[in-house]
Amino acid sequence: MKIRTNARVLTAVMLAMVAGSAATAFAQTGSVAIRDSATLAPSVDFRSSKWLIDRKVINNNNEDIANVSELILDRGSGRIEYIVVKTGTILGMGGRAVAIPYASFRWEPAGKDRFVLASTPEQLKQYPEYTSENWEGMRESKKDDTNALRQRLATDASSPSDPYAGNLDVAKSSRIEGTITKVERVRTSTFGEQTIISVEVADGSTKKIALGPTWFVNSTSAAPMRGEKVVVEALALPRDPDQLLAATEFRTGDRKLRLRDTSGAPSWSLRTVETDGRTYSTSYSRYLLLSHLPGMKIDCRGDNVGKVQDIIIDRNSGEIGFLSIDPNQNFLGIADTKRLVPWSVARVTVDKIVHIDASKEMVLASSETPSDLSALNSGTHAERAYKAFNVPMPRFEAGPHTAAGMNGAENTWTARGAVITGIERDSAKLIQGTMVEYTDVTFENGVLPARAVKIKTPGNDEGEVVLLGPTAYMDNQKLIGKAGDSIKVEASRTTINGRQYWIARSVDFKGTRVVLLDGRDVPAWAQP
Repeated sequence: MKIRTNARVLTAVMLAMVAGSAATAFAQTGSVAIRDSATLAPSVDFRSSKWLIDRKVINNNNEDIANVSELILDRGSGRIEYIVVKTGTILGMGGRAVAIPYASFRWEPAGKDRFVLASTPEQLKQYPEYTSENWEGMRESKKDDTNALRQRLATDASSPSDPYAGNLDVAKSSRIEGTITKVERVRTSTFGEQTIISVEVADGSTKKIALGPTWFVNSTSAAPMRGEKVVVEALALPRDPDQLLAATEFRTGDRKLRLRDTSGAPSWSLRTVETDGRTYSTSYSRYLLLSHLPGMKIDCRGDNVGKVQDIIIDRNSGEIGFLSIDPNQNFLGIADTKRLVPWSVARVTVDKIVHIDASKEMVLASSETPSDLSALNSGTHAERAYKAFNVPMPRFEAGPHTAAGMNGAENTWTARGAVITGIERDSAKLIQGTMVEYTDVTFENGVLPARAVKIKTPGNDEGEVVLLGPTAYMDNQKLIGKAGDSIKVEASRTTINGRQYWIARSVDFKGTRVVLLDGRDVPAWAQP
């Protein structure tokens, strides 16, 4: 490793990122940076879940090293979070199944249908083992839990996901009563997907209320539905231009969901989630096995619509687009005609029932599931399916991992590259002190150089060097400030060429907070 001072005067962090990227920090008012929806997806490749489960995994030497055996999904967004692979003796693992973050994989170049995993046998041994017993054991939270899989998922489930932290302790409380007119799943830049409802009150006006992370809200039987009468206890977000409210309690009929305590602290940060008088661990509430979905009963506002026949996932973004349902002829009057239901109107509760926010008429008007799913990739077929349920088609944003042709030095800095996948999960540290200077760090073995900041900390005159990102990316960011100012960096450990470094997750400088790695370790420079 070589460190040299940048020739130009680079003396502070970026002011802000482009709105909509995963690096955008939420505003000081407490509002959330949102990714726009689109009526047409820019690049989708919808595939059956059965097709995804049948994929092989190769290494960088084009050798078959494993088979996909399960996918672990975020219950709210429907995004693949982990891939469970069954490894063979070629890796010296004796056929164990391990859960590996989806960000660690990329697709094989030239449109081929295998995952590529750049991991050594020793690195694979560090991933938590997956067994059905381990998974079912996550139902209950345990204080002395020694299971690596549950520990890993519990850590991820407790990642910061509150856009309004620090803004609610002095907020005024209010009670909102009315009818839900809209349920939105808002994709934020840093805090995952959030559920926001619009409620029409007695005077005809509409109040927008943030409930919380979609996975938390949708794991319970109290998940909101359009047309329901509700009573919401809420806190007004200070200085929010849209007068958004943050719910503390949500009630509809005899269903109730506690979202925050009176100080505004979120319920989803607790170890357990309670619904229908039963308690589940937070990780069990957040994550969902793909294999559990086929055959699940579908409830449509109290009526049995049928069951899940297939799950249709955009392989570029790793997100569920649709459920293909096998209708119940007694209810819908149709049979043997598979229908598309957008994931954005589906809620999969922890009791393994799919509830859809739709009427019988919406289901009857929905598109048939095409025998060739490639028909959903272009034209209006997919868009019509969303329109039938009166919800917008989301923008299925292809992650940086889909650029499978990238290799060599550049690949080490992608979301699937060695720098990011080498981050140690439990190594987070707050580094604060006085900024000394910006430096460029160079590496061996063809790894592209990085821009770093040197920070003088109390009791350490030599200072800490923290990587910010690849130099090629940082050169295009606007920088301000001067040496000698106070700086605070949230950092984690990563390993490059066998040596450990601090890499910044976020930087606070003169009241501006910039997020460089989001909660899923997706870096700012790898955003679409």
